[in-house]
Amino acid sequence: MSDKKLQGLRQEIDKIDEQLISLLAQRLKLADELASLKRKLKLGVRDEARERAIIDRVRKRARELKMDPTFAEDVWRLVMAQMTGEERERLGAVGMWSRIQKAFEEYPAQLSVARILFKYGLRVREDGEIACGDIRIPAVQIAKEAGVDRRVIDATAQRILKNRELYGIFGNLEPLAYLKGVAQQLGLGVIEILPEDAAKPGIIKEVTSVISKFGISIRQAVADDPYFVPQPKLTLITDEPVRGTVIDALRKIPSVRSVIVY
Repeated sequence: MSDKKLQGLRQEIDKIDEQLISLLAQRLKLADELASLKRKLKLGVRDEARERAIIDRVRKRARELKMDPTFAEDVWRLVMAQMTGEERERLGAVGMWSRIQKAFEEYPAQLSVARILFKYGLRVREDGEIACGDIRIPAVQIAKEAGVDRRVIDATAQRILKNRELYGIFGNLEPLAYLKGVAQQLGLGVIEILPEDAAKPGIIKEVTSVISKFGISIRQAVADDPYFVPQPKLTLITDEPVRGTVIDALRKIPSVRSVIVY
């Protein structure tokens, strides 16, 4: 009887999860319309007053529903940061990715492939094959991840080979042994920092200075490229799970928008 009840509760959770992901997808799709409208109105991507109003409303509603308002705020800040990043991306990239987008501006499917290569540190070899280090990766696998036909993979590789600047980037990418997925098994801690402005210098120094004051060692630090990832974050792997006092101290840093701990 208890097994049947457990199964029923899990099915109910699965239904709610499906509703949540569908609603999030609808919210993020509005980024296209918002970016277009803001471009016409010559408005900036972020509206801090509106963001604060949304957070205040979310916290109030969370308290009414007997939820932890801090948890609700963290979730909404993640969603807003993702949407802001996607709006910024549609308004036009800067730095290195502006040049890459320019090279692929007439080939959006190939740009999607380029993003996959950069994300996983996969390089384009001189023979046009895609490799992880020296290990060849079948085009069909990359095509599946990018959601394109495998012929697009070959076309992307050839475009990169013919462009000196692109090849200088994509011919030298290397994968990273990322500890986030195994941190729990190794007894390590994981902290994700969402900055107010990921392109602003000094964020890593501010965050690591606070953590060091608590005598905690950092085993790995991975910062997303603010011009490549819609929602860039700084991920820190610590030699032990962090305490609540550390989290509170990190949240007080002016350049930090949100802190997530696993």
